[in-house]
Amino acid sequence: MSNEQTVSQSRRNFLKISALTAGAVLAGSALPSFAKTAKIRKLALKDIPSDNIAMAKSSELVQNAYAYLLSKIDTLKDSSLKARVRGLYEDTTPTFMKKWEGADGAAEAYKQLQAQNLIDPSKTPVEKLFPVLKQHEGKGPQPFWSAPGSGFASHHPYPGGLATHCAANVEITLGLLKTYHDVMGYDPDYDTALAGQLLHDLAKPWVFQWQADGSSLKEFTIAGTGAHHIFSVAESIARGLPAKEIVAQACAHDHPGTPDDEKQVVGWIRAASVFAGVDPAAIGLLSSDGEHLPIPLAQEGFIVHLGDHDWVLSSPAASACVNAIKEVAQKDLGFNQKQLEGAEFNALRNYVGSQYSFMRLHHELSAGDPHEMALKAVRRVIA
Repeated sequence: MSNEQTVSQSRRNFLKISALTAGAVLAGSALPSFAKTAKIRKLALKDIPSDNIAMAKSSELVQNAYAYLLSKIDTLKDSSLKARVRGLYEDTTPTFMKKWEGADGAAEAYKQLQAQNLIDPSKTPVEKLFPVLKQHEGKGPQPFWSAPGSGFASHHPYPGGLATHCAANVEITLGLLKTYHDVMGYDPDYDTALAGQLLHDLAKPWVFQWQADGSSLKEFTIAGTGAHHIFSVAESIARGLPAKEIVAQACAHDHPGTPDDEKQVVGWIRAASVFAGVDPAAIGLLSSDGEHLPIPLAQEGFIVHLGDHDWVLSSPAASACVNAIKEVAQKDLGFNQKQLEGAEFNALRNYVGSQYSFMRLHHELSAGDPHEMALKAVRRVIA
């Protein structure tokens, strides 16, 4: 065998071994362990729970994802931070709202936001500033684990979608921390990055409360972003989280890598500080002039932002899945137009999402005829 043939053969052997190794790794890690153990609870259409909180409670996928999140909270090294983060998961009540109770609360908060150009009346009227604050068993509008991952037309929009969304983002964030350790030889602050990711959507159980027709409440904007982001940062301030965690958390929706991007994050912290009733510069959230983030910029905010990118795939995935399930409902389950536009279809899509996840279904849609794959998935969930 010539030297060229030897090299060629060695390359083929290397590629073969690499492919086999990669296949083994992918086969073993295609689903997180908590997803592998989740059993699907198959129900007849008529037996799907009308209560979306009960629906999320019945999902092993959702409950396993929530248990995973609690297990990651337990890895936080600072005991005080760990207790506060766990408390936010166990009781989703927005405590900063005590400051705004009463008939004039929303108007006063709105006035303060307007004074800093942090609210756009054409997008968010004063009467929509705060969602209705209901109580579920005295611990907030709903449990953390029953909320959707986002609005009804966005990522993980099913009961328990918040738990699966946050679990995905936490896994991404931990992967980033490991990457910088392994490749660059240093360790960003674990507690700050992980807590920032764990808490980046903590207001969603309030902002996206379930409605009677099975859809979620519409979200409005504050300071140019979804209100849930501002409320989440405000609640972290109100519950005494460390300044460095709050700043990292505030970066979830944008990195502060350019002056314009940093200006956005500064605006979000200012708006959150209005709701929390604090001076952000005085507690270390902004520079002394209130115009910048604390200098030097810490990496953990960038890592939280990078970690909060599950939505890039899960938003179009959810849209494709809802369309596919709607086609199955019409062609195979006999839904009429009225049913497709109301509570009956919402219950079906919510149940498929919470039991199966739209991400898994979306992956399967590309494995064959989309309609047949969607029908097959629905049949796994609906008797």
